[in-house]
Amino acid sequence: MKLLNDKKQFKKVLALFDQHGINNILKLSNFTITQVLKACAHMGDLQRGKIIHNLIASKTKNDIYISSTLIHLYVHCADIVSAQSLFDSIKNKTPAMYGIMMKGNDSFKH
Repeated sequence: MKLLNDKKQFKKVLALFDQHGINNILKLSNFTITQVLKACAHMGDLQRGKIIHNLIASKTKNDIYISSTLIHLYVHCADIVSAQSLFDSIKNKTPAMYGIMMKGNDSFKH
């Protein structure tokens, strides 16, 4: 999936996920989940991203990569409220998370 994302073939990433991953989402690696969420962000598919977030809620609590990618998804799709809510719920925030939130807040002040 990373290769497809790198080639900007986001629809193919999501189709592959729909075909193989949605029913086995909890068995997927965290890396694979971040790739699917990145594709959602690039496609502006907030609804699918939220569905995935709900399905993997237990995984997001301890994984900074999934959490960062979800924050990016919400910011990219202009859902600052969800991004802020997730950001606020994270105990050990990374500099990348702060950066995503600052860019998002700056983008929507104008």
